[in-house]
Amino acid sequence: MTDTQSMIAVQEKDNTVSSLVLDHDGDLETAGRILEENYQDYEQVLALVSLGDLKRLGKTAEESRAYYRDEHEDQLVLENYADTEVFDRATEEQGDYLACCFLYCKYEGDFQWLVSESSGDWLAWDLALTAKENLK
Repeated sequence: MTDTQSMIAVQEKDNTVSSLVLDHDGDLETAGRILEENYQDYEQVLALVSLGDLKRLGKTAEESRAYYRDEHEDQLVLENYADTEVFDRATEEQGDYLACCFLYCKYEGDFQWLVSESSGDWLAWDLALTAKENLK
């Protein structure tokens, strides 16, 4: 398990954005793959994000290790943003400590995962992974 942090967020139906911080294994290849392969349903993503900050991401919300639910932290930590533009600005400010940000949002008519790494550009998960592999 690595100490690579990331942010996982969902654009809600009213266009607000809710997010959590994943403390371990938050890189594109690990967390990104788990999200892409296991969280392709809006309700699943909403259930995951409603857990608040995570110690570990699992293949389901039930398998994930949440600080509030499983580690008995005193308060649920969940960030909310007015819209995707406000969320985007906030993630740019937090880029120094986050490996990447994952946003499940409506893009080109369908909900899908977008990823932003240090460049600040948002790409579909598969395109972000391909771009990263091409840099190696």
